[in-house]
Amino acid sequence: MRPLSLVEGEAFIDMIEYACPGFKCPSRWWFTKQLEKAYQRVLDDLKGNLKKRSSKITLTTDAWTSIATEAYLGVTCHYINENWEMVSFVLCTKPLEDRHTGDNIALWIEEVAEKFDFSLHDDVQAIVHDNAANVVKALRILEEKHGVASLRCAGHTTQLIVNHALKEPRINKALGAARSLVTYFHSSEVATLKLKLKQEQMGTPQHKLSQDVPIRWNSSFYMIKRLLEQRWPVTATLSDPEVTKAAKHYLDMRADQWSILGDLRQALEPFEQATVFLSGEAYVTVSVLPPLVKGLQQSMQKAFESAQIATFQTAAAAQIASRWKVETTYDEDGKNVCIFAAALDPRFRKLKFLSTDDILKVKIKLQTLALDARRVRVREEPDSPSGQLDHSRGQKPKSVLDTLLGSDEEEEMEDDDPAHDQREDAVRNEVLLYFGGRAIPKDKNPLQWWKENETKFLSLAVVARSYLAAPATSTPSERLFSAAGTIVSKKRASLTKEHVDMLTFLHSNS
Repeated sequence: MRPLSLVEGEAFIDMIEYACPGFKCPSRWWFTKQLEKAYQRVLDDLKGNLKKRSSKITLTTDAWTSIATEAYLGVTCHYINENWEMVSFVLCTKPLEDRHTGDNIALWIEEVAEKFDFSLHDDVQAIVHDNAANVVKALRILEEKHGVASLRCAGHTTQLIVNHALKEPRINKALGAARSLVTYFHSSEVATLKLKLKQEQMGTPQHKLSQDVPIRWNSSFYMIKRLLEQRWPVTATLSDPEVTKAAKHYLDMRADQWSILGDLRQALEPFEQATVFLSGEAYVTVSVLPPLVKGLQQSMQKAFESAQIATFQTAAAAQIASRWKVETTYDEDGKNVCIFAAALDPRFRKLKFLSTDDILKVKIKLQTLALDARRVRVREEPDSPSGQLDHSRGQKPKSVLDTLLGSDEEEEMEDDDPAHDQREDAVRNEVLLYFGGRAIPKDKNPLQWWKENETKFLSLAVVARSYLAAPATSTPSERLFSAAGTIVSKKRASLTKEHVDMLTFLHSNS
């Protein structure tokens, strides 16, 4: 996180001489070589870990522009290990040299997969991304080409929902008044000092007012929350003639605007709690999205005194139903990661947010997925008949027709193998036993439950590992750029793009 030129600074050299007389500190170029060696070592270790996993991975991706106006594509990787723990890695902060078209983004993601020796078709369950048109197009290309599922960032979708609902004129005007008020206190030293005095006199927490950022709705929520906490010290400060000239009294908000902000804070709170929870990286989040969306819809039915909040609720409920339709309904292709993750989360396995017909379809699809997982496991066992097929009969090249229809040899093996029917019965019983169980409390860890019950559901457990690993948001990529932004500071704006990638990779995977 520090400029390598630090080691050539006079003060640093003096410090080293004082601490260790006679020691000659290596040059920045020596440290650059060590950085490159460390990067290669950690890269090889990470690739080795990816090969050892027993489940599919999920990627998150996002784009970022540095202070040197250089563009990067961040890609992170997530999976569940053999001990049922969430594992996350940063794969790259890839320098981008071309236009950010959908075709180019798809190509860049393919290059990342090639660099880390995994297949988008066989090894990746889903890719989490924002709602930008070029990224959505890239994921459509990858879905058609490799069959990888597309999962839109729940945080970004929430941003679009709330921003749309906040456009109600009187709510927008109240928010504008709140912003002006906070801006005034931030720009006036006299007002800030007087506010501290009023806070002491009234026994109010001595917190500063929070300024919101229009592109992040939750910053508006925190601004409102802080303003409501400090309402009376703020009002008392603005009524002080030493602080506010007669012409500036318009800064204090009207009673109806304070009332709107009070109701708005309550209406926004469910969205804030949902966003904070879904942005987590160390626990399961994607399975929570379908029931959480249902909860958000119900929260929009709460009655408020302000008519403007009712308008907000109606707009938000319509946006929730529209923007989260894909994530909360069963699709015939069976690629809805959120629905299957919820089904494989023992907290939500009753699937109360789906219709009876869709619940049956989900169970049938999961039975198929579990059977496929069992076949793979049996095929990989060296002593199984399937594992010996090529050696016992003499391998011959498959024709294209064999590949499409299944070879005669494989069909004969299945017809003659009584174990095939037993495997189907075993998987069917697994699914019945799993969905017949009671849902565990919502405060329990689903991964711990799977760790304790894996031996009862060997085939379903393989599928659960792949689906439950997906993050509900692309926040991991955004956190990556937070670190990258610290590395590419004004003092380091001349870093090569390759070294930015290496430094971010080493920092994030340390």
